[in-house]
Amino acid sequence: MHFLCLHGHGTSAAVFKTQTATIRYELGKHHTYDFVQGSHPAEMAPGLEAISNPNTQHYCYFQLDSPSDFINALDQLDKYMASEGPFDGVMAFSQGAGLAAMYIVRSHLDGKPPPFRCAVLLAPNHVYDPAAWLEQGVVQLFDVQAHGRPIKIPTALVYGEKDPWKDRSESVVGLCEENRVFVARHSGGHDVPGLVAKDSVPEAVKMIRRVIVMAGDTS
Repeated sequence: MHFLCLHGHGTSAAVFKTQTATIRYELGKHHTYDFVQGSHPAEMAPGLEAISNPNTQHYCYFQLDSPSDFINALDQLDKYMASEGPFDGVMAFSQGAGLAAMYIVRSHLDGKPPPFRCAVLLAPNHVYDPAAWLEQGVVQLFDVQAHGRPIKIPTALVYGEKDPWKDRSESVVGLCEENRVFVARHSGGHDVPGLVAKDSVPEAVKMIRRVIVMAGDTS
């Protein structure tokens, strides 16, 4: 499978490569990965001192307090998909995972086919209603009661039991079709299993392999 990979706020494509190295190794050599860097400079996220130089530039995909900036990030992702895709799946962390989920949601609301065959969402941020942002300029969580579960593709959702924002991951679980979402909870915090929570890698990889098989890739 060919995966689009989106990093977290205050990291970079290079950092996400390092963070996912163990998972990607365990998944095997028959998958490929395209790491896309955010366009906005950002301060380095805490806890990256061991794998990233604080003096190098770190990035994000959008500013947290700007609805229009978030919509622009979705539009930029649309252009990237058109020029560099197609991608079979998406693997993303934190802000990148929230962006990926929102991209899937927007495709569903627009009546388009899902942009990916499967998703691997690592500690995703909240998913907001793109229509509310675009039409009213307000920040509003996506309303499952009003719109149903918009993420219909097989999805592996991985997050830490000690993550201070694990409620965000739990809320994204509620956006996924019940028989197509597989959750792996690891012993760490707001992290990708591998460099931390190493003992949780097998369970995370098991869930990821499950969604890959469900998506139709049996290699």
